[in-house]
Amino acid sequence: MSSEENVIAPDYLKDAASLITKDGFPVSNVWYHGTTSSLVKTIKHKGLHGGGDAAWIKRTQGTLQTIGNRTFESKDPVFLTQSKELAYFWAQQRAHSRNVYFKKDETPVVLKVTLNDEDNAKVNPDAGGAALIMEPNNAYVTYLKGIFENNGYDLDDFDPREADRMIYRDRLGLAYTNDYIPGKFIEVIAEDS
Repeated sequence: MSSEENVIAPDYLKDAASLITKDGFPVSNVWYHGTTSSLVKTIKHKGLHGGGDAAWIKRTQGTLQTIGNRTFESKDPVFLTQSKELAYFWAQQRAHSRNVYFKKDETPVVLKVTLNDEDNAKVNPDAGGAALIMEPNNAYVTYLKGIFENNGYDLDDFDPREADRMIYRDRLGLAYTNDYIPGKFIEVIAEDS
């Protein structure tokens, strides 16, 4: 599946209808992270940390060097969302990218992350989501609009340039933490669970 095709979460991950309100997605200490099948073993062993896809980073750095650009140090946070269905979108994107670069047959995987109160307080809204909103026909925004519309709500009723930061977490399902998340707090969401 290319990143341009419509993303449709499998039924066992469809939770948006039971979560969504006119204000977006409620927050608890349970979060979800989208990844790909080839990274699950490492994540379960080493946990989640920003820039954790070492093979992807190495490949990207090599491409940058080949075309004469400078390389970069990856200090990405760990991206989280309140919905399995939203995490699936990002998992599908990661699987697609890795399949293009590494010519493998990786599949999207959604991880459940349960945080204690102290760690949960360190989860921030990802205001970088403003770039997604302002990008014409952004695939994630299109996916999210479909979820809102299917549940009788409208995503388009705020100005991303003037919006409160919390809108990016609550309405767009975009959050992150700069903290490492140990594997003991992470569970793979499987179809039979």
